Amino acid sequence: MPGIPFGLRRAFGLGALPFPALPVLAFLLSLSMAFPGIPWALPGDAGSCLWADGREVLYWYDPMYPNTRFDKPGKSPFMDMDLVPRYRDEGLGEGILIDPAMTQNLGVGTVRAKAGTLSMSGEYAASVAFNGYLTARVQPRADGFVSKTYALFPGDTVAEGDPIADITVPEWASDQSDYLLLRKQKADPGIIRGVREKLRLSGMPEEMLKEIDKSGRIQTTLKVGSPIAGVLTGLDVYVGMNADKGMTLAVVQGFDPAWVEALVPEKDILLATGKARITLPAYPGRVFPSSQSKVLPKADPGSRSVPMRFLVPNPDGLLIPGLTARVSLRATGGQGVLIPLQSLIDLGDEQRVITRAPDGSFVPKLVMAGPSSDGQVLILEGLSEGDEVVANGLFLIDSEANLRGALDRMRKPEEDPAAAPSGPAPAPAGAAPQEALPPASPVAPEGAGTDPHAGHQMP
Repeated sequence: MPGIPFGLRRAFGLGALPFPALPVLAFLLSLSMAFPGIPWALPGDAGSCLWADGREVLYWYDPMYPNTRFDKPGKSPFMDMDLVPRYRDEGLGEGILIDPAMTQNLGVGTVRAKAGTLSMSGEYAASVAFNGYLTARVQPRADGFVSKTYALFPGDTVAEGDPIADITVPEWASDQSDYLLLRKQKADPGIIRGVREKLRLSGMPEEMLKEIDKSGRIQTTLKVGSPIAGVLTGLDVYVGMNADKGMTLAVVQGFDPAWVEALVPEKDILLATGKARITLPAYPGRVFPSSQSKVLPKADPGSRSVPMRFLVPNPDGLLIPGLTARVSLRATGGQGVLIPLQSLIDLGDEQRVITRAPDGSFVPKLVMAGPSSDGQVLILEGLSEGDEVVANGLFLIDSEANLRGALDRMRKPEEDPAAAPSGPAPAPAGAAPQEALPPASPVAPEGAGTDPHAGHQMP
């Protein structure tokens, strides 16, 4: 019978009856009003059905496995539940419509995008270190031997000028004798000044030369002291040992100001331009200001972080190298539209949010995100102030949008969404299906009874 689907002819025993098409269709329409639970096939469309409420069904699916589609209703082969219909009118709009009861059950929540300035902040673990700019090596200026040492050991603190060792320089005796003789003979002042300069260049400090001028006696003992205040990190001097010119007797490292070093994640590198606040667990409630900060030009590829160094005044010596510290950074990330960070879906090559349209539908939008901090992200393009974005239940709606093709329409707005294929995609000829699934058994509607023509061929 032309014009009447084979399924309906079989269901109502109309296989060989020569009824005109229009009266039969009117009869079937009255039956659809009497039996609202029966799906009716659309003529000429093998991939769609018209449900009793007049909505066109594209396919059925299991909500737990939404990417697997079935062409008829029934029980899910995966779960002990009925398959759910997917209607055509759910996927033709700009967004997707979801039952309000379902959104409430899923805990879907939205917030409005607001314009503002992103305040960026971060707190990072740090440690106190010696000031590498304040490092001194103690070396004698002339060859001699150590005649005296002082009670010092690596780790001791020394002040500027504190003695470390006394060195006797025998060669200075003859040079000083010549100098004193010229002074006694009241030789030409130019000659005396030349000899005195020679003594200074041989390594005699100015203090020793003044003492020679004052006392008129030979001075051969050189007191070697620390040129800076700091900590002895190296000491190699003993009484009686030879001390050659250029030999390192001690190493002193300063820590006023001290260094505070921290590793800052590369995503927070913009914070390096802001203010630093340094605290130490050893001194609760006390804040140490940083006078200078610097980003070192070498990133750690393992931790994806960048070392930062802070210069902190340490006049009291409280910042002992090796102590742990916390560095708090605060800066401004720019102005724009702010949304919660959890509202952003960042896939690397694409960033998007789910917005709620005035009609209640959920619409995915491509955006360009900027820096983020404290749970907020700055949106540079794609959103306007006042737009309503999904903050809770985001990925459930995003997967639903992907299933219904809303994301494809978002990426290609120039295409007509109604022209996109709506039913299950057929497998190419000769190609194996992507996954072998057991067919779903149709569920007979209540009151439909058994088919009296079951097992018989219908023309």
